[in-house]
Amino acid sequence: MNYSIIIPIYNEEENILTLNQEISNVIRENKIDNFQLIYVDDCSTDRSFEQLKKLTNNFETKILKHRINLSQSEAIRTGINYSRYENLVFLDADLQNDPKDINLMIIEFRKGYDMVIGARKNRQDNFFSKKLPSYIANYIVKKFTNSKANDHGCALKILKKNVYDISSNLGDFHRLLAAEAYSHGFKIKEIDVNHRKRKHGKSNYGFSRIFKVTLDIIYLGFSKNYNGKRLYFFGQFGLICFLISFFLFLWMLYIKYFEGRSFILTPLPTLASTFFLMSLNFLLIGILAQILDTKKKEEKKFVETEIDL
Repeated sequence: MNYSIIIPIYNEEENILTLNQEISNVIRENKIDNFQLIYVDDCSTDRSFEQLKKLTNNFETKILKHRINLSQSEAIRTGINYSRYENLVFLDADLQNDPKDINLMIIEFRKGYDMVIGARKNRQDNFFSKKLPSYIANYIVKKFTNSKANDHGCALKILKKNVYDISSNLGDFHRLLAAEAYSHGFKIKEIDVNHRKRKHGKSNYGFSRIFKVTLDIIYLGFSKNYNGKRLYFFGQFGLICFLISFFLFLWMLYIKYFEGRSFILTPLPTLASTFFLMSLNFLLIGILAQILDTKKKEEKKFVETEIDL
């Protein structure tokens, strides 16, 4: 089987050389054939890209660099766009994932699964800043999706490219990819993987992840139920707001002409104008979403540098 190993990079200059050596050891010791290694630097502000350029691998390695910082998900998406093989391996660059687990996951993957995902056993993170937000986020995902996975935040995954093809344009698509795959009936296996304490660099995740995951789940439900019908989705809210503003306007007319008193000192004018403006906003958002949804996304446009080793 052929594999493209995709590693997003953002400010990991102290981890890159060690990570590359560990991956090289895994590849050599387990004789993994027909693979490529893809590093995607998401416009790091440290010397990560300079460290990547120092690599002298004797196997196919591609180094990509975004011209602007996008996100971890977009870095993975860029790596997929440049991948040659149909089987994808995702791995974080912070050394908390153990590259040795790649071989264990490949063994399971070869049994016929569409996707194998890691579950971090004995997670080596601070409870309040990392573990607790992760527990809450995973609970929300399992509560509002059909996912059976226990750890959606583990970056270590192996999947067929057609599993990625069903993913929506979520802000953190890689974290909810398993949930989407479950909803499409793919065959998925979750296995325990090693987790190590971060030695260098700084994590970019915390309680904000809960907010992001919640928004992504809302969008996921929206995409599933209104795919290709963005205008209708937002339009129905616009219609509701317009009807509310219309009835408030009728109420103002009733007060003026049937009760003979002024409505100026009441909150009705403010409410009516607010709901009317909201209706226009929803309509414009719907039109914009529909235009963006029908416009084909340009691939590779954010890549500034491409290096083949």
